[in-house]
Amino acid sequence: MSMQRRAFLGLGAAGLLGAGASLLGARQAAADPAPADPFAVGVRRYDWYRGSRPCTTYVYYPATGSPGGDPVTNAPVADGVFPVYNYTHGFGSSPQGSEFLIRPLAAAGFIVPAPHFDYDGAGEVWSGEPSQDVSEIITRTLNLDSSGPLAGHIDTDAGVGVSGHSLGGMTTHGLLTAWPDSRIVSANPQSCEDMGAPAASITAKVLFVHGDNDDLTRYDSARQAYDELTWPKAFLTFVGGSHTSFWGDDRFPDTVVDWARWSMYGDTAARDRLPQDAAGSDTRWEAELGEEPSDPTGVYRLAAQHSGKYADIDAVSTSAGATLIQWPATGRANQRFEFVDAGAGHYRIRAVHSGLVLQAASNDNGADISQQPESDAASQQWRIVEHGGAVSLINRASGLAMDVWEYSTADGARISQYTYTGDANQRFARQAV
Repeated sequence: MSMQRRAFLGLGAAGLLGAGASLLGARQAAADPAPADPFAVGVRRYDWYRGSRPCTTYVYYPATGSPGGDPVTNAPVADGVFPVYNYTHGFGSSPQGSEFLIRPLAAAGFIVPAPHFDYDGAGEVWSGEPSQDVSEIITRTLNLDSSGPLAGHIDTDAGVGVSGHSLGGMTTHGLLTAWPDSRIVSANPQSCEDMGAPAASITAKVLFVHGDNDDLTRYDSARQAYDELTWPKAFLTFVGGSHTSFWGDDRFPDTVVDWARWSMYGDTAARDRLPQDAAGSDTRWEAELGEEPSDPTGVYRLAAQHSGKYADIDAVSTSAGATLIQWPATGRANQRFEFVDAGAGHYRIRAVHSGLVLQAASNDNGADISQQPESDAASQQWRIVEHGGAVSLINRASGLAMDVWEYSTADGARISQYTYTGDANQRFARQAV
């Protein structure tokens, strides 16, 4: 791993501070079902060390009391057993300055150790010391299950999650690469740079979050880190976003918390919410989740990967010729489609509300897709291309892919067919109904 290859451009201590920064061995068993309701949040301070290195850590946790409000120091822990999801802040920040994300994680049912680091700058992170500190902090946190006020409330068998922003994001990515911790099953590096090749001992589900106009940590370096990983993985881009501009955007914690709920608790409803959590005209959601049903037949909703919006028969029409568009989730039957085996590796896609099947209007690029009475026409048959968590759908007659026209994220954008590229506007998450 060379510093030249993964250059941390312009990232001195002064640069990060001036940007306002003060403000993931073998996979373990999933935790118990995710809590249905949010918790109040408590926090306790632990003055730990790794050798001579101070590892002062604030451990946030689900607490008794009414949800909402600030974390309560030394509050009684809530009933339950909760998995661990670490958060590491960036340069010049603190756990207290990061509660916009720590608090929702703890309220959702996670033990969140959050170290307070006084970084010397990017060089310290590249040395690996903070990543090794976090490994020690994870060990110390898991040990709290044996004695003290959190005893019996920490899930020590579900693996652990790690997250962090900027230098904390690089510390997090370091735990997946150069200084791996095999206990990690979920990770969320935010505004990070690539710290090295993925370690063979890590099998984590990894969510990256980054603004593509970040002038402190390079977006292209984070993209390199993403591309080097196998699925399950996802990338939430804030289009035009800076190093910290998404901190006040609810889509950020909503997406991270649902990622944690899915990857740690096995909460498939949280997984299915991810495209909508992240959706917007100024965001781009990409995901390869590796969670496809083993049987390609069945009833599904189809969420466009680039927009988070659902394939939808326009105006809930039951008439032949009604077109396919994208629309936010409604729960109506015109957003539900039955995949029916048509033989030879192809499937008819039947709209549940009308009983009609999806058909391409012609073999041309840009041809509409509409619902029509079922026939033997090849234009009503679709081949499934797997992407590990999403599918592309290729028309048998034309060889063209189902495609949200011109990559639109707008409500009502038409879904037509176009030359297959495998881009996110041709990928749909199939959510079983």
